[in-house]
Amino acid sequence: MELTVDVEELRTIVALSLELETEEVGDSDHFAEDLEMDSLMVLEISSRLEQRYGIPIQDTSVGSVQNLTELRVLVESLLAEGSVA
Repeated sequence: MELTVDVEELRTIVALSLELETEEVGDSDHFAEDLEMDSLMVLEISSRLEQRYGIPIQDTSVGSVQNLTELRVLVESLLAEGSVA
């Protein structure tokens, strides 16, 4: 079973955490350079992802991704790990 995450849902989570409009978060926008994401915003995104998807997620994992596309891949891989366990 392949798990896919709705990129628009992730875009909304990131936009809410960064206090931006969803249209301001592009698929390839660099979180730190383009969207000015800081460590507190990383914590916020991690918390929202944990609540939404019911998966444990390390702040360092979210901090290591650079854009929305990479974040989707991370969440999908964590969901896949959880479904195997």
